[in-house]
Amino acid sequence: MFDKSIIILVVSREILEGSVVDRNAAFIANRIDDIGYRVRTIQVVDRVEGEVTAAIKWALEQQPTFVLLTGGMGPNWDDSSRGCLAKAAGQPMVEDPKALEFVRNSYRRLHAKGAVDDEELTDSRRGMAMVPRGAVCHENLVGTAPAVQLRVGATMVFLLPGVPAEMQRFFAVHVMPVMSSEGPSTVRGERQVDYRGHDESVISNVLAGLARKHPMVSIRTRVQGVEYARTIRLNLVAEHEDPVALADLLDKAEQDLRDTLGIEIGGRPTDASTMGD
Repeated sequence: MFDKSIIILVVSREILEGSVVDRNAAFIANRIDDIGYRVRTIQVVDRVEGEVTAAIKWALEQQPTFVLLTGGMGPNWDDSSRGCLAKAAGQPMVEDPKALEFVRNSYRRLHAKGAVDDEELTDSRRGMAMVPRGAVCHENLVGTAPAVQLRVGATMVFLLPGVPAEMQRFFAVHVMPVMSSEGPSTVRGERQVDYRGHDESVISNVLAGLARKHPMVSIRTRVQGVEYARTIRLNLVAEHEDPVALADLLDKAEQDLRDTLGIEIGGRPTDASTMGD
């Protein structure tokens, strides 16, 4: 069976302190869900070398399809994501000629724009070209740090910058094509049913019964609105290699849900408090 799981690691002291809100993990999770992957976990890790190494090592031990790490990729003394991946993967650090040229191009570009005083490759700048042996590097056309791609066993690891604009470009240009080409051949479908009730516990037994009857369909609930204006949105999600079979799965599950809750399309529900299993 194809393993479609992904682990996302976010390296950031600022997020842990609450001074910034993570945008990268949400961006990634939203887009990979559309192509049939499942996020197993999202972890925010402090910018401490031992903790980042331990987090990567743990993630690799889970053998997901992909590990995506954002942050810790710059020229600062505590930007250690590349070295932490090397330790976790048991690989030495080497200077990658292409990565070095990418970094040189970045500082030439920034110097031409007046964003930096000089374009010389200092030791700290040159350090962004030090990567685990066997890694493939991708040029950063927005910032300075190249992205790093490394296969470790059955898992593909991507190290991406933490700046959202840089990360998003890398993800769209380099990560998504790889994930799509190596991804599942299944088609993903979804149905939405809005229950205009105030209490999720009232329909808990109904949803449990539906899950037993339709084991290939997952049910997700989201409460929208406030107080007595609340609506419970019920999302029915399924995957299948055959689009026709997928539509049939979702159609039957949605119809059973509507029948049980007494919801017509565009209508209001009957009193679900009288419903059992």
